[in-house]
Amino acid sequence: MCLEQDVFDALCFKREMSMTRLKFKPKYEKIVELLLYMAHKRPSADHYQAVKFLYLADIEHLNRHGRPITYEKYSALPYGPVASNAYDLLKDPEKGMKKFGIKKLPFRLEKLGTYIYIREPLRPVSYDLFSKSDLNIFDEVLTKHGHKSFGELYDMTHAHFAYKKAWENKPEDKKSGDMRYEDMMEESPIKASYIEEISVVAEHMQ
Repeated sequence: MCLEQDVFDALCFKREMSMTRLKFKPKYEKIVELLLYMAHKRPSADHYQAVKFLYLADIEHLNRHGRPITYEKYSALPYGPVASNAYDLLKDPEKGMKKFGIKKLPFRLEKLGTYIYIREPLRPVSYDLFSKSDLNIFDEVLTKHGHKSFGELYDMTHAHFAYKKAWENKPEDKKSGDMRYEDMMEESPIKASYIEEISVVAEHMQ
């Protein structure tokens, strides 16, 4: 079984190398608002869990509806896939808020040891930023994975093809590798043509 999976991954890698790259522009406002939504729906998630929940939701929405929710930039780090902008915001709020163009976080953070927890929300969610499918998918992710431990999320996401490809092909002098949205998409007969079609408008998608 492992050999079959290795062969499949190798074939996918060869095909994906010649595929057009999807270059989305992160939606900072949606990233912040989804973290706030998480504070309402899944209080006290830590920053490792939070960036994994965003990742899992973006993958699921991309494969079901043809676009991600947040358009985040994802990186392969030793602990798994990371929503880069959300991670930076949670780890260094002062610097992150400048990047996001906000003056105050809409939720309280608490640092305990090496963990940063998203505590209580400080305002209601701006639901008009989201489509119905955005929140339906995110709710599904929280229901399915919200209870999982760091180790369980680690093992699950490390097995993803997009993560393995980015990690194995990162430059030797770098601590992370750029993950590609096209690698997160499930294989299908129309995958290549769909990617080619939306690549020209990817940066402008909402």
